[in-house]
Amino acid sequence: MSNNSCIFWFSGTGNSLYAAKKLSKALGDIPLVQITEEKPKEPIGGEGAIVGFVFPSYYLNLPRAVRVFTDKLEIRQGTYIFTIVTMGGVGHGSISALKSALRSKGLQLDYGKGIKMPDNYILLYNPSDPNKCEDVLNKNDKVLESYAAEITSKKHSVTKLPLVMNTLYKNIEKLDTKFIVKDNCSSCEICEKICPVKNIKMDNGKPVWIHHCEHCVACISWCPSAAIEYGDKTVSRNRYRNPRIKVNDLFREV
Repeated sequence: MSNNSCIFWFSGTGNSLYAAKKLSKALGDIPLVQITEEKPKEPIGGEGAIVGFVFPSYYLNLPRAVRVFTDKLEIRQGTYIFTIVTMGGVGHGSISALKSALRSKGLQLDYGKGIKMPDNYILLYNPSDPNKCEDVLNKNDKVLESYAAEITSKKHSVTKLPLVMNTLYKNIEKLDTKFIVKDNCSSCEICEKICPVKNIKMDNGKPVWIHHCEHCVACISWCPSAAIEYGDKTVSRNRYRNPRIKVNDLFREV
């Protein structure tokens, strides 16, 4: 496989990073690149190369960070491009959105599939019981292996669903105004380190959100003290984090 192959990933609770790691190993340990990092200085891909995008479905659309990154990314013609979208419900609109974004750059999405993960969007509902997650992930191991086999063979298959929504980012500057930090905050700085878009800064030992939130729920999910709430919506709700991912796997440099 070409040295220009890689998998770009975006993840909050760790589900998409788990999927990306499984795919990377099955595809010959091709490099993993966090999707919010600075884009590569040189074009990627080319004949014989495989470039993948693994990310969660947000309201049947792309996370904004994924769209911004993809718009800036330069991919050589002839690259085999795939995406695996992690989702709680239906995520295929996100595949259609990425396909459209690539088409606007003169590129083709060759392979696109969704994979059902444990429910984790704590801002809308109580996430899956952690004790039940292992069964889901064990099944997903096999699904991801089958996807990797098809990608290795350069199969062309894109799940189609034209429905795309854009509701999440209508008032982006207000998305993080309801986060609350409780008195049991230990000033560990995990929320700052884990935010994929650098939307959290520490001020006098407490996190402050600076209004370009993705609603990935990494901060509230990975806080070891459960010291972050989103208004009164998340009180008493489970915190979900993928049990096969360590918190520092998701850290960004601060």
